[in-house]
Amino acid sequence: MHPPRQLTTERLRLRPVTVADAEALFDAYASDPQATRYLSWRTHEVVEETREFLAGAQVSWNEGSECIWALVPRGSSTPIGALGAVDTPHGVEIGYVLAPDRWGHGLMSEALGAVMSWLVSQPDIYRVWAYCAVDHVRSIKVLERSGMTYEGTLRRWVVLPNLADAPCDARVYSWVRQDT
Repeated sequence: MHPPRQLTTERLRLRPVTVADAEALFDAYASDPQATRYLSWRTHEVVEETREFLAGAQVSWNEGSECIWALVPRGSSTPIGALGAVDTPHGVEIGYVLAPDRWGHGLMSEALGAVMSWLVSQPDIYRVWAYCAVDHVRSIKVLERSGMTYEGTLRRWVVLPNLADAPCDARVYSWVRQDT
């Protein structure tokens, strides 16, 4: 996967995350239990955890195995969230997170819309998918607005360590290229 290094929307600029984003992203969401509640990794306790993650994300981008964009409001240089896409055996998987003080303004739907537009324009991408906890209402709305369709609920499918140590049920959404 070779994504564009920058995508722009009406209110956002999406660009690859860098290690230099560590403090801003740590403050925006990585250290916030509310923001990380439904994520597949534990809330970061120190900025070094965020820095290590971002260093790995830069390597993954350069290798073409995963891309994580920082979400930066236009007219600013400080990221407020992130959106990732990774090639999996089941298609391109999407994941995202946004600073809680930015929730409820349609920013993640706007960012995901830009990424989805690029993904569906790629002729070799046949499936884009994402999951969320069954009670994560905000994420469900973002996925539905993105053009993905609810496929079903996978029982006891994913561990979300900030919720529980046992796997929880997850709703799966996807966009699938139709046969022509």
